[in-house]
Amino acid sequence: MSYFKLIKIDATDSTNSLMRERYLSNNCSDGDVLFANAQLKGRGQHNSVWNSAPGKNLTLSLYREFGDVSLKNPFLISCLVSLAIQAALQSFKIPKIYVKWPNDIMSENKKICGLLLENIFKGSSLNASIIGIGLNVNQEAFEKLPNAASMFQISNKNFDLDEVLNVCLTFLNQKLKLIDQPEEYILKLYEESLYRLNIASTFEANGELFSGIIRGVTPNGLLKVQLEDFKLVEFDLKSIQLKN
Repeated sequence: MSYFKLIKIDATDSTNSLMRERYLSNNCSDGDVLFANAQLKGRGQHNSVWNSAPGKNLTLSLYREFGDVSLKNPFLISCLVSLAIQAALQSFKIPKIYVKWPNDIMSENKKICGLLLENIFKGSSLNASIIGIGLNVNQEAFEKLPNAASMFQISNKNFDLDEVLNVCLTFLNQKLKLIDQPEEYILKLYEESLYRLNIASTFEANGELFSGIIRGVTPNGLLKVQLEDFKLVEFDLKSIQLKN
């Protein structure tokens, strides 16, 4: 934990938004972690809302600088963050942890964690990332969210939030150090953890359903799907949704 500076706050609309405000006011240092007891308007992908019961879960944002790293594909940071949370959950014996492209964390078929990364560039070079994490820890129920689950629901035990936070930060620090490794190595680790990899699945694109098989990802984060005619097609986040 010595690398990180933990800043605990009672409540905020969004830890990512607050961290960005701190960055814009030159009030950010590498390793800053904003941890909110309650996040009132948490954000997910596509501006969706992340619902979290106050005092029950981890809602935090980490500011991490990459000024000394030459990185062509920022998606690799998302890969490493996903792998860090997967490793943290596995250390708590949460079963069947997968990464649902691009950056949801699943326990079997239930979403247990969502990630939201906002990259900060200086010119064409990546300077830093704001890494938002919403991890369901001790929440007992999720109204109108049948596909959500918490560590408590899965294991039938309560967890100490500070311990879960410390373990997540430890693995984040460990995995992000791999950023200097070849991108092929990072992508291989990520692909091996993909939810429904090499399994026939149903997708939706342009309002239509179709069948396909996830075969991997590209270095810039496109999903590689093999269609029924065996053609391999690459999709970005906005153009496809995995339905099962």
